[in-house]
Amino acid sequence: GCFPHGTLVATMGYFRTGSTLLYNVARVWAVLATGGTSMVSGFGCRDPVLMGIGVEGASTATCSVVCKDHEMKQGIPEHAHVILMSRRDPWESVCSRKLQGLWCRLRQDGRSKQASITEKTAYQKKCFKDPEIQAAEAQNQCKDLMMMQAKIYDARRKQGKDVAYDVLLSDYDTSPQRQIQEIGKAMGICREAYMDPALVKFVVAMGTKLVNDPGADQGITQMHGVHSDAERQKACSKLAEQMRGDAACAEWMAANASASANALLRELAAAPPPTVKGKNGGKKR
Repeated sequence: GCFPHGTLVATMGYFRTGSTLLYNVARVWAVLATGGTSMVSGFGCRDPVLMGIGVEGASTATCSVVCKDHEMKQGIPEHAHVILMSRRDPWESVCSRKLQGLWCRLRQDGRSKQASITEKTAYQKKCFKDPEIQAAEAQNQCKDLMMMQAKIYDARRKQGKDVAYDVLLSDYDTSPQRQIQEIGKAMGICREAYMDPALVKFVVAMGTKLVNDPGADQGITQMHGVHSDAERQKACSKLAEQMRGDAACAEWMAANASASANALLRELAAAPPPTVKGKNGGKKR
C-alpha cells in the first residue's frame, strides 16, 4: 500500500507552537492513506506495543494511531514508530501564554508548602508592576518551553532514534506545500501520494481552513483560538528584549527554536545516565 499500516505517529511540541495544526495535518494524511477504517486519533499518546499496534499476531496489528501530546509518556520514546514535532518563534509562543493569562504566577519550586491565595495574588500584582520581575518571568517562561522541547528530543535520542520532522509554524505561510509534503513523507506516506498536487492542495486547504476558523468543529479538530498581531504588539512589545536577557534563550530565539540551538537539550544529552539499583542492591548505570 501507500502507507505502513500498524503505525503510531506521535505529534508533539511545546506549548503554543501549532502542534494541533500538525496533529490535524497528520490525521488527514493518515485518513487518506487508510480510508479511515483502521485508524484512530486523539490527545494523549499511549505505548503502541501495549495497544498491539504493529505487533505481529495482535488483533490491532494493522491499526494505525495519530496522537498528540506535549510530553513523552511511558513507551513512546522507544516504541512510537514516528515522532513529529512543531516549533515557533519563541517570542510568539511566550506572548501567547501571556495573552492566555498564564503569566506572573508564583512558582512553587523549592517550597515545602503551597503558597496561599493571598501570597499568589500579592506576587502577581507586584510582578505586573516590576520590570525586573517581568523580565525574569519572560526568561523563565522561555526556559520552560526550551525544557519541554529538550525532554522530548532527549528521550527519543536516548533510544537511538530521532524526531522524524520538526515543522516551524511560520513555514506553513512561506512554504505550505513543502511542509505538507515533508510531514507526509516523514509519516511513511508513499511518494506518489505526497507528491500528488491535488492531494497536497487538499491538505493545505484543510490547514488554512483550521487556522482561519479555529472555532469550527472544535470537538473534532481540538483547535485553539489564535491571537492577532495587534494583540501581540499591545501586550508583548517589550517581551523579546526581556527574553534576550538570558543567553540561552537568546540563542534559541535567534535560531527560530531549533533543537540544535537548545542549550538545555545539550545539557541533557551530556548528562550521565541515571543510576539505578541492581537486583542485589548494588548500583549500576
